[in-house]
Amino acid sequence: MYRWLKICLSAAVLLSSITFSGPLQADVVDNYCYLEAGNVDVYVVVWEEDRQGNKGKKIWQGVVKKSERVKIQSYSGAIRYSSTVYVKTENALSGDQSRWCSNAATIGVP
Repeated sequence: MYRWLKICLSAAVLLSSITFSGPLQADVVDNYCYLEAGNVDVYVVVWEEDRQGNKGKKIWQGVVKKSERVKIQSYSGAIRYSSTVYVKTENALSGDQSRWCSNAATIGVP
């Protein structure tokens, strides 16, 4: 009798652990996106966006070559970026933009 009870309890614990752990993994959002340049090379700086919509931690900076894509990983899914097409000189960045960076979205720069 005790053996049967142990088997039933073990099966119930196993089924409940499978049932409750499965949906949690499926609901994870992929917070990454791609920066894509158009007809020119673009220097881009990307920050996480904080809760107030301001620039937070810098997560990426560099040149996106024309007609190429660069993958960006975001913690929250909300980013801010600034860019310039003058990649060989130190010019001010412009176009402080706010975008969602999730589910492999493509963000055109500039």
